[in-house]
Amino acid sequence: MSNVSPHMETISHTPILKRAGAVLLAVGLLDVAVMVYCIVNHISYSSSFNVFAVVAGVFLLRGSLRAASIVRWLAAFLIAGFLALLLAWPFMQPIDLTLTQARMSPLSTAVSVGVMALIFTLLFWLYRELGQAPILAARAAAGRKVRDMRVPAAAGVGLVAVLCIFLTLLLGGESASKAQAMAERQLGTTYRYHVSSLNIAKNSQGTFIAGIVTAWNEKEIRNVPVKWEER
Repeated sequence: MSNVSPHMETISHTPILKRAGAVLLAVGLLDVAVMVYCIVNHISYSSSFNVFAVVAGVFLLRGSLRAASIVRWLAAFLIAGFLALLLAWPFMQPIDLTLTQARMSPLSTAVSVGVMALIFTLLFWLYRELGQAPILAARAAAGRKVRDMRVPAAAGVGLVAVLCIFLTLLLGGESASKAQAMAERQLGTTYRYHVSSLNIAKNSQGTFIAGIVTAWNEKEIRNVPVKWEER
């Protein structure tokens, strides 16, 4: 039986929640500021992290154990998914294309890798902080069940596996072969080709297919749009 009183548990776990909340709120507000800047300057920007980080940060600052549990669950899910995606990436895009992109756009690649590293570090820090003993003790004292973090980790890996299988089937089928052949007819055999995206829409008039084929060699990378109808 623990000798720590409920009052002491509250004191011990609250600073952890406030620290995690302050970091999440700061990151979320910074992300919002970047998003606004990009919108004003007509720069492409996509992030779903900003609003969630602000809301979660506010709840953690208010001492919400439920918010702590949700954030830690999502952190485990995203960490596992991120690691699985790194392992699956060579199956989703040719390694030679990835290396060519890095060689031709070193600054952009460095920024992307840096941002991903920062996000991964933040997620790992949140997972560790919100899993500390004082928080777990406070949850137990409040009658909340202990969450098995293997569940979100498995869900993250499973989602990436499903995505990888889906893309392999979609981008490795007959439609993808036709898209690649259409791009090759436009640019010739001096490029290597990879179907980056493919959209197949069916209605009463037939099947409409559109996609982007990435063509690359040692000198350049080009994105070739293709589309056709099947009746």
